[in-house]
Amino acid sequence: MIFPLSHERMTARRWPIVTTILFATCLLVQVVVSQGAASGGHQEEVAQERALEYFAQHPYLTVKPGTVPGIDQETLDIAQAATRAMDVPDDDVVEGEQRHLDALLSVAAETPPDDPVVRWGYVPARHNWLGLFTYSFVHGGWGHLAGNMWFLFFCGMTLEDRWGRVVFPIFYVSAGVAAALLHGLLSPGADVPLIGASGAIAGCMGAFAVAFARTPVRFLFLLSPRLRTFTAPAWVVLGLWVAYEAALAAIFPGDGTAHWAHVGGFAFGVVVGLVLHRTGLDRRLDDAVEVAAVLEGDPRIDEARLLLRRGQGKNALALLEGLAIERPDSAVVLEALAEVARAVGDDEKARAAGKRAATLRAGA
Repeated sequence: MIFPLSHERMTARRWPIVTTILFATCLLVQVVVSQGAASGGHQEEVAQERALEYFAQHPYLTVKPGTVPGIDQETLDIAQAATRAMDVPDDDVVEGEQRHLDALLSVAAETPPDDPVVRWGYVPARHNWLGLFTYSFVHGGWGHLAGNMWFLFFCGMTLEDRWGRVVFPIFYVSAGVAAALLHGLLSPGADVPLIGASGAIAGCMGAFAVAFARTPVRFLFLLSPRLRTFTAPAWVVLGLWVAYEAALAAIFPGDGTAHWAHVGGFAFGVVVGLVLHRTGLDRRLDDAVEVAAVLEGDPRIDEARLLLRRGQGKNALALLEGLAIERPDSAVVLEALAEVARAVGDDEKARAAGKRAATLRAGA
């Protein structure tokens, strides 16, 4: 087993607001889930138990299989056998009892689940479409949450920094929906709630494998007697991971893990990443974030251009040289430096800054 530790792009030009909100939401929901598990006594269970208890006392009444959990065809066969051994009341009494049972069954069916896992998870058998959007914020425990949040930090923060605060959340939610839909398509009768952010995060991993394919990632190898680390390109290890998930889905379809959701989310991320890359939108989004990051925290680029227009080229050049020292990996700053250096006749500095900016763009 391998575990990702770090990669060279685990920095952000701006505070990752979307990633922070996703993290905080999952944390808050987990607190609610934990409190619900501790309190017990779910309302829908109480309503179902009342209906089942009344039916057990009056087995001659009519109930459709599957009306509430616990009433299946086998239960009805047992009730029918018990009816043959007892005295059934008059029709008027049975009619009144049937109305009372129908009312209990109606209450049981209409009582919303107060277990957050059932209420917010996605259940293919129930076709609860709202669950497609809420399931990824619910987790099965603190360990489940911690693992997913690390991968969200590992990939999500970097994608948010590249695509911006509008495109990234749309992508994240869409990846989660795509993952759940594939899970539901391959398990249409599943009545166990699908929960966890791993489908959406798998989408982030797929997009990361495209956008940062050659980025070296440091991994921890957990199958050796001693803890060892190794470094490999993102596309290699993440590609092996999704192949492993697909193999588990095919070999162990009932192991309790939604492997196909992981595969579906990853595939969605790869497709989106390739489309953005081939259309050039990936680069334009990254440039927009770069400009926003520079202008949010430091307006010296505009100030330098204003100085240049006023004939103070040397002051403008000095200002941008200082900014380039602070932001050595900013292509926008280096391009502005090259522009001003060229305007004041310092061709050597213009070439050096332009070359460095082009190198950064090529490696983005």
